[in-house]
Amino acid sequence: MVLHGACDLLKGKKFTGYPGTENSVSGAMFVPERVVVDGALITSRGPGTAGEFAIAIIAALENREKADEVAQRALLKH
Repeated sequence: MVLHGACDLLKGKKFTGYPGTENSVSGAMFVPERVVVDGALITSRGPGTAGEFAIAIIAALENREKADEVAQRALLKH
C-alpha cells in the first residue's frame, strides 16, 4: 500500500489489501477478495495470500494452464 499513494497506481482500478485499506484509497474500488486482478494490476490481502498471489502472477505472465499446473504441484489447488 505504500506505492499507490505516491504513484496513483490504483486510480480507476479494483484492488484488495489489508483490512482498513478500503477507505484509504480515493478513486479506486476496494474488493474484499484474497487476490484481485484488474488488467495488469494484481493485488492481494497480505502474506497469507502469497501462494494465490504467485499463481495470479504466473497466469498473467504465462497463461492459466501453466498457473494451474504450478498450483497443483505446489498443493495450492486440488
